[in-house]
Amino acid sequence: MDTNDWVNILYLVLLLCFIVSGVFLRKDLSLIKVLKYSLAWIAIAVFCIILYSFRFEFEDLKHRILGEINPSLAQSNSSKQIIIKMSQGNHFFANIAINGVNVRFMIDTGASDLVLSPRDARRVGIDLSDLHFNKMYQTANGKVYGASVILDYLEFGSFSMKNVKASVNSADMGTSLLGMSFLRNFQSYEFSRDQLILTP
Repeated sequence: MDTNDWVNILYLVLLLCFIVSGVFLRKDLSLIKVLKYSLAWIAIAVFCIILYSFRFEFEDLKHRILGEINPSLAQSNSSKQIIIKMSQGNHFFANIAINGVNVRFMIDTGASDLVLSPRDARRVGIDLSDLHFNKMYQTANGKVYGASVILDYLEFGSFSMKNVKASVNSADMGTSLLGMSFLRNFQSYEFSRDQLILTP
């Protein structure tokens, strides 16, 4: 234990001694009542210490509950990893703030880039009339074209980036895509049961 841990323990011991001594100084209490009160305070102190020792586990539990309520909401655990829960349809979705605007992405390891739909591009302040759609992508629905853009600022859970390379799709899309160019910014990513775990 470091110095701060010892200081906290000493503080708790002194506080407990102060409380117990106050009980013993009362003349109207019998010895049995004094012992009962002392044991009650000791039990409360032990319970508080146990709760404090599991603070990280409770934090992870909170994130798991929030992830069940809103799977696309990125959660961070005690190891600073970003966790996304699988949504219905066995897809992973992520809510990412781009230039301060919240955009919902579907995570697609088959996509090479971070691709914005025309609608989402307009929402984050991109003027589509200034774009050159000269990048060709081969998809299951055939060839589509995209335009290269730079996103000023991106925030994803505890992770943030500036000047992010992305593409704007020329055709309408059901949702924007989060591809490999974005996932490679993390040290690792893994699919574990119904979770996607990203390690910055």
